[in-house]
Amino acid sequence: KAEQYPDDPDDAFILSGRLFFDKDALAYYKKNKRLKAQYRFDFLRGSDYQRARRRRSRDGMVSVFQEPHPEHAYALAADVATGRGRDYSVAYVIDLATMGLVAEFHGKIDPDQFAYQLCFLGWWYHRAKIAIEMGGGYGEPIVIALRDGREGFPPYPNLYRYTEGDSVKLQQRKTFGFPMTSKTRPLVLAGLEKALREHALPWVTEDLMTELRTFVHKDTIPSPRAEDGTNDDCVMAAAIACEMFRLYGAHPRKARRRT
Repeated sequence: KAEQYPDDPDDAFILSGRLFFDKDALAYYKKNKRLKAQYRFDFLRGSDYQRARRRRSRDGMVSVFQEPHPEHAYALAADVATGRGRDYSVAYVIDLATMGLVAEFHGKIDPDQFAYQLCFLGWWYHRAKIAIEMGGGYGEPIVIALRDGREGFPPYPNLYRYTEGDSVKLQQRKTFGFPMTSKTRPLVLAGLEKALREHALPWVTEDLMTELRTFVHKDTIPSPRAEDGTNDDCVMAAAIACEMFRLYGAHPRKARRRT
């Protein structure tokens, strides 16, 4: 059995821990559905926002798995770090037609520079709807920069706004970004877990796979979370991306109900 004879040290680790994600699902993706990037790049500033260009390099922070499809719509979900600590700023572009994670941003970068990269990544993927994670206060400067514009790029026209209020009878208000709270966090993590368990995601990236295998149940809050000494930035960004697909994606069952 795998528990007795793990394939590698990572398998031994996840089989002995309190893993949050389904072990069989992770084994399936590890064996069959890890996709390598076609190329990597960063956006470089031009004389104005229309002249930003993509510079390909081995250490580019944007990994491209599929370029924009002319007939598809996209969403972009971002988990923001300070740029100076142990955590990474991560973003995924998700194809709203296929649920594929078609691009990944992964790097340590200052907030103003991250906002610049997100702005042009969103524009490149057909003005993707951008959802910024707002837990911990790190997302606020990104939202402000995208909402209001900064030197070098204009206000971004398609920012996600979270609707607060559970009923039409209650007063509702919309706030920019995705609030990561004790209410929303379990919901989006459950959505990612379900997508993996049902093999709904067409593939996972190498960085995401690494974090999925060390995301565990804990006895203290927040739980689940990254095992001590590891990261969960990719997990949280992917969870929000799956939530964007739930809200805006092309679901076959919805299409059948409309016809």
